[in-house]
Amino acid sequence: MKYDYVIIGGGVSGMTTAIILAKNSFDVALVEKSKKTAPLIRGFTRKGVYFDTGFHHTGGLGDGEILDTLFHYLGLADRLEKIPFDPDGFDLLLCRDAGFDFCFPYGYERIRERLLKTFYDEANAINSYLQAVKETFDSFPYLTLEPDRFETSILKTIQGPNLRQLLDSLTNNPALKWVLSLHCLLHGVPPEQVPFAYHACIAGSYYESVHGIKGGGRKLAGAYDDLLAEFGVDVYCGHEVSEIRPSANNRPSGVRLKDGTSLECYNCISTIHPTEFLKLVPESPFRPAYRKRLRQLDETSSAYMLFAGCRDIPESLAHRNTLITSNWDWTDSIGKNPLENRPLYLCCNQQAQGQSGIYGLIGIVPAQMIEMEPWLDSAPGRRPKGYVQFKEKISLDLQRYMERCLPEIAGHVEFTECATPLTLRDFANNPFGSIYGVKHKIGQYNPMPLTKSKNLYLAGQAVVAPGIMGAVISAFLVCGFIIGHEQLLTQLQQFK
Repeated sequence: MKYDYVIIGGGVSGMTTAIILAKNSFDVALVEKSKKTAPLIRGFTRKGVYFDTGFHHTGGLGDGEILDTLFHYLGLADRLEKIPFDPDGFDLLLCRDAGFDFCFPYGYERIRERLLKTFYDEANAINSYLQAVKETFDSFPYLTLEPDRFETSILKTIQGPNLRQLLDSLTNNPALKWVLSLHCLLHGVPPEQVPFAYHACIAGSYYESVHGIKGGGRKLAGAYDDLLAEFGVDVYCGHEVSEIRPSANNRPSGVRLKDGTSLECYNCISTIHPTEFLKLVPESPFRPAYRKRLRQLDETSSAYMLFAGCRDIPESLAHRNTLITSNWDWTDSIGKNPLENRPLYLCCNQQAQGQSGIYGLIGIVPAQMIEMEPWLDSAPGRRPKGYVQFKEKISLDLQRYMERCLPEIAGHVEFTECATPLTLRDFANNPFGSIYGVKHKIGQYNPMPLTKSKNLYLAGQAVVAPGIMGAVISAFLVCGFIIGHEQLLTQLQQFK
């Protein structure tokens, strides 16, 4: 059989792409090198406790909002139960040295009222900022489902101003700038690098609403699996692609798997990391400058993660997350020691309780792959003693940091596992261990869905944005180039 499309990578982007194309009567195959699709969002279980590693919460899932509409189109919405976060504060923001906290709500009016109550003399800055976020968010076609806006929106995400420049133009208040920039931790690009338009597209979805899904990421992955089967997508799990085979005119003719078998196709879509994609294609279709640009894409930071089981959910994490920094200028402390100077993200995924009745508590601090330099060549299950000792120290340091920030958990949780940048590299299929993949920053031209090789396309985080929203929209974007943006957006409007 010769497929219309072979999709490389069975994450959210790849699965979404497969369903869209299958819904439009194409014969599709999906290839994923892990044993199951969507390995990043499935999480894992330790001692009967489920840890939702890749899907903590998302914006845009409220009734009629963009992700809700896309899920209805795909057929996911009726298979999932949405769990709303606390509308009066989905994120608790804490600045330790200043003794300052801010509970960030969702809903533009709630946000405005809370900000004005805290920063009563900054009305102009607050109103201007929120207006700019909403107007920018509403200007992107796959966020508003308006096809006539497509041509004017793309370059906004690589041009200025950056977020810091915009905030500096509005206010001199360091606390307000801290509150409005801390959600850069949602995408991993600091305020001085991230285009305001890109930040607005991500933060803006959370300003509308914030939800989890009952059962967590594994429930979402299961719903995708059911749809792939229903639409007749052939899924090849546990198979790694070794080559995208070109035809005489440099169009893809199929993919070769590492076991030697081949899948014939007319078109191919890669959703994997750009540097991994380059390993699969011949030199001839792509100019050296293009290859160099993909190889030099800047990455977001990696992370240390500590996982613990808790029977009682701390009040500060009930239907919300907690973000903690040591000072206003939190970006300077990323990757620096001691660990407690780095930003700390805490979440307790109560929407995904384990079989034991115990909830999974996760603490995350940024890290850099260079911290793993002595052990970069090691593999899972064969790490040297020095790495094991380092990991034990990081676990203890992060445990103390979490207990210092949340004293109520001391003695009431069981710490069970720790992840490092090497864990993310080896188990999340990310060659650089970055937590959000490739950065989207000022002046960096990330890959577009179309390539110089006709019938060969790109999708995924590097093309649009990280997270469930970014992965899903990247799939619709690439399918828009295939089906036609106007036609696809017209299909979507039926579900709006």
